[in-house]
Amino acid sequence: MSNKTKNNKVLSFIRSQERAYKARRNLQVKFLCCIMLLFASVSAFAAITSPEDAKVSTEIVIGTTLSSMMAIGSIDDVPDSEVAGESIAYKVWLLETKQLADNASLAPSANREISTLLLKPGEYMHYFEAHDIPTYTSSGEKGDLTIASTNTFTIIMGGVRDKLLNFIEQKAGCKFIIVFQECESPNRFILGNPCKPMVLKSYNLNNNKENRSVTFTFESRTIRQYNKYVGNIISRPPAAHTPGATTLNLSSGDDIYNIPAGTSAYSIDAISGLTDSDKGRRITLVGTAASNAASIADSASFVLSGGATWTAKNGSSISFQVLDATTLVEVIGSRVQTS
Repeated sequence: MSNKTKNNKVLSFIRSQERAYKARRNLQVKFLCCIMLLFASVSAFAAITSPEDAKVSTEIVIGTTLSSMMAIGSIDDVPDSEVAGESIAYKVWLLETKQLADNASLAPSANREISTLLLKPGEYMHYFEAHDIPTYTSSGEKGDLTIASTNTFTIIMGGVRDKLLNFIEQKAGCKFIIVFQECESPNRFILGNPCKPMVLKSYNLNNNKENRSVTFTFESRTIRQYNKYVGNIISRPPAAHTPGATTLNLSSGDDIYNIPAGTSAYSIDAISGLTDSDKGRRITLVGTAASNAASIADSASFVLSGGATWTAKNGSSISFQVLDATTLVEVIGSRVQTS
């Protein structure tokens, strides 16, 4: 493949990420403007019912209404496929907050994406396969001072089994991060963070002539909505990069790699082990070095956001998407760089 062709593929990939970023950014702006519009409505009501506050309320209405409507613009209808229910897949990953590494970050990027979560050594993501389609609801109501919001996620597990009974006894009231997948789609979404986790609020066990099942309900009182999870599902230990090796050797089935220290600081500037069928695959690198850390610079093999070098110091991480058999492109917003 010529350098010109590869450069065109890289630019095309980056442009697609930028388009996705702009689309999600527009959604964020619309959400913020809806909140502003709500305050404008309250101010308008106050202007009518409290004439003495009319001047202040009118200023608020004018300021919020003009800015919000200009930002919102026109909103089109959507096809039925966007409205239909039953959109959540049956498999749900439950991650207890205490499984997260101390330096794990769940702050979403500007385009509402969260990359691979950092877990404590030996911790993995475990899934629940529901018997019926899980449900997610979010509701909010304006109070005297602020909006009271509640997010609820419910799954129904079939049967009354030992693992379910143990989960009830040991995890009722515990705090979780929830990852769920969209039906007939590779898209995954993530609910909760260490500050506002999804709490196992209630359970309902049935063992009667009607059915044998356990319903788990997770709840969080927050206006924060779910984000897209673009990271890897961590179900086994990360693969280990050879200390000091300048070529990153990637194998099928391993998407997370610990990058250790070398006898001296070293650079990783090449990759191997990929084929064209790996296109779109996500690779996550986790730094584990206190000193003599590896570094990855912008090159023909690694396309880095803004051309900024990443260093594999302990607690650092970065995710790449496979462009082709010889090129990895940084996933925007995935980088964690410790000093």
